[in-house]
Amino acid sequence: MKNLLLLALLLMNTALFAQPVTLYEQFNGRYDFTAFGNTLNTGPNSCNILTQSSADFTMPLGGNLVAAKLYWGGSGPGDFDVALNGNLVVAERTFGINFNGLDFFAAYADVTSIVNSVGDGTYTLSDLDLTAIIPAYCGNATDFGGWSVTIIYEDPNLLLNQISLFDGLEFVSSTNQTLDITLTNIDVSSDDLAKIGFLAWEGDAGLAVNESLIINGTLIENPPLNPGNNAFNSTNSYTNSSEMWNMDLDFYTLENIVMPGDTMIPITLTSGQDFVMVNNIITNVNSEIPDATIVIDDIGVLCANNNIEVDYTVFNVNSTAPLPANTPIAFYANAVLLGQTQTFTEIPIDGSESGTITLNIPVGTPVLFDLIAVVDDDGTGMGIVNETDETNNEFILPVDLNLLALPLGPDIDSCIGETVLLDTGINDPLWSFQWFFNNVIIPGATGPSLPVTTAGLYRVDAFEGICFVSDEITVTFNPNPVAVVPTDLELCDELPNDGFGIFDLTTKDAEIINGQPNTFVEYYLTQIDAELGVFPIVNSTAFPNTIQGLQTVWARLESTDPGECFDVVPMNLQVNDSPAITDPISDYFICDNDGDGIEIFDLTSKDAEILNILVNVTLTYHQSQPEAEGGINAITPA
Repeated sequence: MKNLLLLALLLMNTALFAQPVTLYEQFNGRYDFTAFGNTLNTGPNSCNILTQSSADFTMPLGGNLVAAKLYWGGSGPGDFDVALNGNLVVAERTFGINFNGLDFFAAYADVTSIVNSVGDGTYTLSDLDLTAIIPAYCGNATDFGGWSVTIIYEDPNLLLNQISLFDGLEFVSSTNQTLDITLTNIDVSSDDLAKIGFLAWEGDAGLAVNESLIINGTLIENPPLNPGNNAFNSTNSYTNSSEMWNMDLDFYTLENIVMPGDTMIPITLTSGQDFVMVNNIITNVNSEIPDATIVIDDIGVLCANNNIEVDYTVFNVNSTAPLPANTPIAFYANAVLLGQTQTFTEIPIDGSESGTITLNIPVGTPVLFDLIAVVDDDGTGMGIVNETDETNNEFILPVDLNLLALPLGPDIDSCIGETVLLDTGINDPLWSFQWFFNNVIIPGATGPSLPVTTAGLYRVDAFEGICFVSDEITVTFNPNPVAVVPTDLELCDELPNDGFGIFDLTTKDAEIINGQPNTFVEYYLTQIDAELGVFPIVNSTAFPNTIQGLQTVWARLESTDPGECFDVVPMNLQVNDSPAITDPISDYFICDNDGDGIEIFDLTSKDAEILNILVNVTLTYHQSQPEAEGGINAITPA
């Protein structure tokens, strides 16, 4: 049996009293909702509870999944990690109530990815293990456990609707006989197909003392499944089941109950005996309202008269109606109003409109400030358009005035023979330019950029209307180092002469540098890599050639002075075959004429026999094989 997560209980110990049911998430578009789930109870307060149960789900015809929200709950302090079709689900949010000295809990997690993967079929919630805690709740018939998945889906054939998901954990009982919940941030255009859904825990079909559900002043009922005097009675309106022991998964129509223009829905629950906890409420109302948001796309240079141009885009994305033309837009430096404009066309659902405004930065504005763009703001902080979300109208861009000068950048060091492109970064055709070299006008240099090959001081003046900006930059062209083409780097092959060996390329550094100060050498496999300075040979002190026998690599001699000037030369790597000498046909014998065991041998008499046909080869003789292999202590004369 799995241990209950007591740590989670400690983290939520301040929330063991009812949490108000409030708006959690809202969806605007051609959307609707449905739900599925099941109880863990085997009967009404049976004091016998399962650790898993299943329910079937089929997406309504034409629907596409938008979101899937899992809620589960039960008696006790809480079990906050469960599994849905074998996938671990950990609670993202938790709820708790302490009633008559006993704890009850609920939990939430987004399972959109799981439902999107599984699709239609049977869903099993498992690992919800309350078996150890349930006996303590049997005496007052408050033992329960269950789960539900709320589905929000899109269908292009639906009306433009607003789906609002509210959650929390509040209760009604004999000691708290009336519960008022007000659903806010609702926008009702019509009552066409409007409906409301509830997930409630611990409702008992056999207890119906002064029990009612009243919405907008109207008694709600759906007989025979949900009579007006027993709304929370262990039923599932989605399947018409009356065996959802100790939980309710119900929905009701709101047609003729909500009215066009309503922005809230008041709900009243009453109970003279039955203990009922409301976990989530979801509404679907026809809603045709826009949602304006704004983004600052770019800001221009700071003119001499303290003007800057600001490019922006207004969006109407999370909406169910077009955003009207002339929606006001205000721009602030921190809290100081800088300027105002408005949208010029009606922006359709999921549409946008871009614009540009010139703002004057007042003297005294901090160098570092927040440039704030607010759509649906008349300059006083007030809006004129009713929106689906009134909290997302603002965009903040930190600004450093020091960075808004004409951006030619820092002085440039380059190399002789290179071309440097000086660029203002201004691509607006309304701007005009004039370039100068050493404060002398450059005839014909009137574009936003200028290629230069001569060292000196360059300046550009730029104009756009009354806006004037200027900047200057010094360009230096440093001499390139001259790399010496090195002699071939050679080594002798190891028998059986396969043409491959290990080279220390750095032994040629001094030859390539030829005494030039402030330079260093890197080696590359190709000339292109060397020219670009990319992918140098990393193991340059132990480089195994990759082409048999003769291979050319490239040395890049680079200056450490500003400009990174360089020169590139080839370097050949040569693997020479080791000579294959011939064993003498016979041992070398001479006679000991005086019998003392010592005679003079002419070792060179064997040269022709050993060298066979080899030419240009030096032959030496040694007293041991290690000395011969090391080429040391040759016998002289031989």
